[in-house]
Amino acid sequence: MWKNIVLIALVIGVSSCGSKKTAVKTSKESKEVVLGKIETVSYKSLGNGVASISLQLYENDTFKFDFQSIPQPDTDEKPAVISEKGTYTSDGSWKTLNFKDPKFSLASIFDKNFGDAAHFKVIDKENVKINTSKTALPIWGVVCEKQ
Repeated sequence: MWKNIVLIALVIGVSSCGSKKTAVKTSKESKEVVLGKIETVSYKSLGNGVASISLQLYENDTFKFDFQSIPQPDTDEKPAVISEKGTYTSDGSWKTLNFKDPKFSLASIFDKNFGDAAHFKVIDKENVKINTSKTALPIWGVVCEKQ
């Protein structure tokens, strides 16, 4: 019950902050990353009224992260859209994703209030470690299931 209340409060808080923004611009560096052809790990959000999220890791140590918030009914807010490419390094089942100069806060997207250190660790403003041995990854409070 408390998780639902916190999730609703988070959605209201995030939607009230910056609701005038229509999209987050993709960083220049992420456009230069050439994605691989074969997905090695993929996560997709389960049905929810908060956001559509996907994360794909490729065989050539690149990744693609897509995020689109779902505006709340009876509001005129625009969806927040993030589409980033980057590179990652591996240390067993842990992958360190490197977002070059992201135009969003990794600590907000990978919120420690919705996932523990067994799932992910935000290292700094450009890097986050994820545990790919888990069957689900909480991103922005949304459960993303391993495909």
